[in-house]
Order: sequence, then C-alpha cells, then structure tokens
Amino acid sequence: GLEWTPSWVDNSGIAVTSVLSGDLVAANSSYFGVIDAALQGLDIVVVTEGWASAPGTGSLETMPDSGIESVEDLIGKTVAVVSLNSSHAIKLKDQLLKADLDPDDVNWVELPYGEVATALEQGTVDASSAVGAALAAAKNDLGTVTVFDYGSGEYEGMAESGYIMKRSFVEANPNTTAAIQCTLAESAQLALDDEETYLGELTAVFGMPPEAAKADVPPAFISGSRADALQKNADIYLNVGSIEGEFDMSSITIPMPENC
Repeated sequence: GLEWTPSWVDNSGIAVTSVLSGDLVAANSSYFGVIDAALQGLDIVVVTEGWASAPGTGSLETMPDSGIESVEDLIGKTVAVVSLNSSHAIKLKDQLLKADLDPDDVNWVELPYGEVATALEQGTVDASSAVGAALAAAKNDLGTVTVFDYGSGEYEGMAESGYIMKRSFVEANPNTTAAIQCTLAESAQLALDDEETYLGELTAVFGMPPEAAKADVPPAFISGSRADALQKNADIYLNVGSIEGEFDMSSITIPMPENC
C-alpha cells in the first residue's frame, strides 16, 4: 500500500540536506555526511543499507600517460570525487594516511560522474572517481587505467550507501517507516535474485542500451542492515581525522522490522 514519488539527488550532501529540510522523506546517501549531521545534533537516522563496497563497481581512473600508478602518486595532483565527503574521497585519504602521506597535499575537486570522461580527456583533472556508466565510458572510450578499486581489499563488503530519514518522522510514522524499510529491502533482494528485472530497470529508467546494461557491474545490494559493516564507516572517519572521537553507528541506525 506504499505510494511514493522518486526524485534524483546529485550527491550525498544534497541527500542529507534534502531529508533534513523535509523536501524528501528518504534518500540514499553515503554515511560520512550523516555522521557529521548527527554529531551536530541534527535530526537524521539510517533506516536500511543500500549497497556494499564490491570490486569493479567504482574506481579511481587516470589516463594511460598520466604517470599515476598508485594512490601514493596522487600527491600534488588534481583528483576529482563526486563529493569531498564521499566514501571514495574518505577511502583515498585513509589510504594516503596509511602510506604516511598527507591528504592535504592533494588538490581535491568535486565533479559529477557525467563529466568524468571529458575532464580526464581534457586534462583538467589528473585522476577521477567513476562508477557505472561513467566508469564504462572512461574505460571503453578513453582506455583509462585503474589506480584504485574502492571495493577491493580491506574495503570489500563495507557499507557503501544507505537510506536516511528524519528521526522525528520515523518516530511519528512507524508504520510508514517500516513500509519504506521493507520495500527497500525487498527491492535490493529482487535486484540480487532477478538479473532480468535489474537489467530491465537499467534500460527503462536510465536509458542504457541493453548491451551496456549487460556489461554493467552491479553494486553489492544489501537487504537490511549490518552493524559491523556500518560501523566501519565511523572507524575510518576517525582514522582520517574528520571526527575527534569514536562514534557508534548503532546510535543513529533504526532496526529493521521483524515482519517484512
């Protein structure tokens, strides 16, 4: 019985502000901006995961002749991410710190995924984060080289994005919230179990040609929430110095209904 109207947001920062302003009841977001909002005492919670980090779904790309072969080579370079507070940006900073390098020595810029291929080709950025169609375009049209895979190694399985709502709305509307949580969980499971439906949505909603949809590397959709995978976001955020003390993700995570 749930009826809703889909809406697009450009990045996680807009997702958070749109939910807090009441423009959206729920939105998909990475978790770092959500942690920031919670630490400021703002009315925000996570109601379910969206997808997890997985190999091949998102990477840092560069042109073959850039001379950039690893994260360590990013020092002094211009690096594009969709948002300065995105999971991709935080993971890169985490890797730089683990290599005893200063993330502030990188020139970080924000760039929508639709502009990635052009920016790389024109040389306005030295490397750029890319996912989905933007990643395919960079690889197929420009022959870009992968510098870093955001879903591999220690980050594989980490909670990458989830759906957020206002706590006040959740508390005032428990049945609607449960319906949203269950619908999102069921949708994630459908995407996992039914490739034909998933590919059909890529074609119908995103306008991808069938052959491009078939070549797409799907996210690791998550049906529900995993406490440890969510907590890793807060732990990494602490490591990069974006927060001053430990943060418990369970304090802003709404449990899933038991009867979905």
